[in-house]
Parts: sequence; structure tokens; C-alpha cells
Amino acid sequence: MNKRLLPVLVSMWCIFSASLSEAVLINLTGKDVQQAIEYGESNKGADYLGFFKDWRVDLGYGTGSARIITPFSKIAFEAKNAASEDKRIEPDDISKILEESKGKWAFGVSIYGETRDFGQSASAVLIQGDKTIQPIDSRPAMKAEPTPSWPNPPSYRAICYYDFDVKEIDPKGTVTLVVSVPEQVDVKFPFDLSAVK
Repeated sequence: MNKRLLPVLVSMWCIFSASLSEAVLINLTGKDVQQAIEYGESNKGADYLGFFKDWRVDLGYGTGSARIITPFSKIAFEAKNAASEDKRIEPDDISKILEESKGKWAFGVSIYGETRDFGQSASAVLIQGDKTIQPIDSRPAMKAEPTPSWPNPPSYRAICYYDFDVKEIDPKGTVTLVVSVPEQVDVKFPFDLSAVK
């Protein structure tokens, strides 16, 4: 694709989508999309942790980490992957990401436990002020992977995903993602949404 054409198509798509009555967290302006693409392309050599540092809360090995998965970060990551192959992200890919992200925030969580199947029973809620927000979709880990310290604690690490309705969340506030596993201490991940793109 002509590299000069992509920003024009992105802008046209965003002008069209801005007329839709979606939550502010979902609608990215043409400038936002272009910034996401530029971030991805300029960081094509970054490792996973470095690339997502602005979207992650890391409580350390043995406790856990969490990442908020926004449309901006997804577009940036796809742009990074494309750039690593000397390509550019396609407008259709951008449209697909925004459509899949419509109306929700997603969180990816890495937690630790002592049995291979502990992640199956993991659950999560968002706490904002005195409000408890339940997920609209959960994808717990069916099988956890052994850690570098296996068989010593922490023995296993599980990656789970939780989606939340953006209409339930104040995008300018802070939230705490609380992940619970039976017979384990709850793990709490604080996020400042006002600082997240």
C-alpha cells in the first residue's frame, strides 16, 4: 500500500466513526490512531515488557502483573509487528481492532499458583470508588505453565483475560483490578485510567 495513502484512510475512517455514539474510550481520533502507529513503528525492536510499559502494572515475580488492553495499544502493537516485517498496518486491520474493542476494556493478567489448574478458578472485578464492576467476559487459563523456579514456589504462572463494559467505568478515574483465586491472597493491580491511551 502507498505509505502516503494510509494516514488519509485512517483519518477518513475516524471522521466516520466519530459520528457513532460509542464511549469516549473507544473512539480514537485520526491523530490518536496515527500516534499509535508511530509508537508501534518507532518501537519495532522493543521487547514485550518494554513496549507495553505504559499499560502494565508489575507487582513482581511470584505476585503478578496486569496489562490494560486498549484500542490504542492494540493498534500500536499491530503496527510494531508489521514494521518488523517492513510493512505497514492496513486500514482494514485498524477497523477490525476498533470493532473488536467496541464497548469494552480488556485486561490481561499474569498470576502465580501452586497447581497446574489453579488459573481455572481465577476471577476478577474492577473496583472504582465504592463501585464493584463485574466482567462481561472472562477467559481463565485452563492450564498454567511451570515457572523458572518450579517445583519450588511459585511453581506455576497462569495468564487470564477479563473484559469490562466501558459504560460502567469513569475513564478519568483510577481503578483497581482485583484477581481472586480460592485459598490464595487476592492480587490487586491499580491503574490510573487518565494516564492510559
